[in-house]
Amino acid sequence: MKLAFALLIAATVAPAQTVEELTRQIAQQPTSALYAARGAEYLRQGQAQRAVDDYSQAIRLRLDSVGPWLGRARAYNALGRYSPAIDDLDQAIRLNSAAVPPYIERGYAYGQTGQFDLAVSDFNIALARDPTNVRALSLRGAAFARLGQPAKALADRDAVVKLMPDSAEAYEARGGSYHELGRHEEGLADRTKAIELKPDFEQAWLARGSAFFLLERYAEASRDLTEALRLKPDDVEAKVVLAKVDQQLAQQQALARAEKPPEPVLPTPPAPPKPPPPAPPPAPAVAATAPSPSPPTAKPDPKSASLHNLHGRELLNRGKYREAVAELTLSIAADPTLAMAYNARGFAYYLLHDYAHALADLDKAIELMPGYANAIQIRALVQKAAKAK
Repeated sequence: MKLAFALLIAATVAPAQTVEELTRQIAQQPTSALYAARGAEYLRQGQAQRAVDDYSQAIRLRLDSVGPWLGRARAYNALGRYSPAIDDLDQAIRLNSAAVPPYIERGYAYGQTGQFDLAVSDFNIALARDPTNVRALSLRGAAFARLGQPAKALADRDAVVKLMPDSAEAYEARGGSYHELGRHEEGLADRTKAIELKPDFEQAWLARGSAFFLLERYAEASRDLTEALRLKPDDVEAKVVLAKVDQQLAQQQALARAEKPPEPVLPTPPAPPKPPPPAPPPAPAVAATAPSPSPPTAKPDPKSASLHNLHGRELLNRGKYREAVAELTLSIAADPTLAMAYNARGFAYYLLHDYAHALADLDKAIELMPGYANAIQIRALVQKAAKAK
């Protein structure tokens, strides 16, 4: 997964001249500044390779200017060529170690190559010099999230929301940190705010739908993921999660049908009493009587287990986690083979920050139902939270 937020490579200065005007000037007098200006305009238009070519010409004409090195690095980042981008940014920093943008761009490139510790180090330098730099805060928050430090990620993302209260992207990112910390209502509220600010923000619909799925609120998850796919029909992640949601909804519907109560039957009037039969003759005495048979072993009661399971999940969805644990425990007592009850109780324990019991239940759910995708995903969340504790 890439670091959050776009490159914003053209957010510096609006172009003063068009490519055509710059091309005419270059034909008359090719200078480093003109090539760099045309490279910036190409980059603004999304023509990153042409930008690389122009910045390369600018560097050949003048090696000691920071701008072309930084510009070419941004173009390399846009092309996904992070190693040459880092080389160019190293040179830009050598030429001017006080400049902030090279550290931000190099941190971005480090993050894209999985070097999150180095990315954070560069963002720290940039933010020490410019504490309200939104791009640096956004990218550092994403790097902290990838390093499994959700509290630090939340701090950065909260700062971005305060600096940009109308940014849907800022709310969507902060919502992710809230979910990582188990603060699901706040996470859902942030994703909802992002959708309100930007109704066609596909990533926000996907993120909220995925959160609903992990919370086992499948109807809401289906609604959001369907909207995400309407906005971006080729989103593979949305398709995968929606397929899992549909599977869970089908299981719930099948269970509801199985538990539908029978039609009431009117009682028949009682038959007239019959005279009692004559008393049998006394049995002959025997030396010893045979032992009474042992009472039969109690069998699982799937219907009772299913009812307790459904009630427990309703409590879970309403945020009554301890009551949910109690109800799901009754479900498991009625049927110790019901994997869904172990999964739901494990999730309730996770929300209560009781990670040891959560892992035990989720392991049992997976043992009973190998490949249980929802249990596997929740167990990964629990393991991550337990390590960060």
